[in-house]
Amino acid sequence: MEPKATQRRPSPDPTARILAVVALVVAVIVVVIVIAGSTGGSENGSEQGQAAGQSRAQRESYCVVRAGDTFAAIAVQARVSETRLTELNPNLDQFSIQPENCVNLVPEGCKELADGGAPNPCT
Repeated sequence: MEPKATQRRPSPDPTARILAVVALVVAVIVVVIVIAGSTGGSENGSEQGQAAGQSRAQRESYCVVRAGDTFAAIAVQARVSETRLTELNPNLDQFSIQPENCVNLVPEGCKELADGGAPNPCT
């Protein structure tokens, strides 16, 4: 004789289901906030107010590559397209940039570093 399949009857109290849905919605909102905060993180407080609405390329003319930096990440950080960065840096291979490379964010931006400017990290 085969055992009968047991059916679960829904709980007469829907509170548990409502709480589960609310918890799921809250979790999704928290995840979205955390992701938004990590990808668009704020800069130094004093710089943020001064530079609101400006791209990094409008504030700085160059940056110096650190280990792990990629051309794409530099473009995002500087708020310029990868195509524009390639045009500004014809002597850099975007697929194999090296630490300590200077990346122009504006035409001839690295001349400022060569003239004694402080090294600005790219990311």
